[in-house]
Amino acid sequence: MNKVLCSLIVVGVVGITGCATPQNNFASKVKAESEKHLDVSQQWEQGQKDVKKGEALLADGRKAISKGNAQIREGEKLITQARSNAQKQPEAFQAMASSLTGAQNGKRAADLVERLDDIADAWEDADEMYVDGKELIEDGNTNVAEGQSETEQGQALVTSGKTRMQQAESTYQQRTGQGLVEQMHLEEKPNNF
Repeated sequence: MNKVLCSLIVVGVVGITGCATPQNNFASKVKAESEKHLDVSQQWEQGQKDVKKGEALLADGRKAISKGNAQIREGEKLITQARSNAQKQPEAFQAMASSLTGAQNGKRAADLVERLDDIADAWEDADEMYVDGKELIEDGNTNVAEGQSETEQGQALVTSGKTRMQQAESTYQQRTGQGLVEQMHLEEKPNNF
């Protein structure tokens, strides 16, 4: 039994050492070749991802800037309109208030008070419109600033991504002695059957 056990151990050791020696065939060479260029491939793919992410940030940034500029324009219109309305209301209120002394009966006084109330409402609306316009301008400025930031980040990502891709291609060319286009043409030789 000891002899059988010893024989199995010897066979196992020989089998293990035989498996540990690297195989020198086409598959192992291709695998080694692809592992040798794996870093270049990963670098190029990361550059491509950065470019795509940067382009998305650029698009988002442009949209935010456009939205912000539209909000600013709308806010400025509201403020202009509010100022105009607000300037008219004090004059109308003063004119209506001075006519209160001429009220000869309760119905006329109630009509005058109702018209004064309408003027006061319009005056309040002008004040609210002014506040709304200021808020729109503030929101617009925030969107423009965020859009500019996204645009800057996007442009930086596009630039660094393209640089990373170019560096990967350059590294590959230095390692293989040929460019990617040349390599692709060599790999795509037609099979004539």
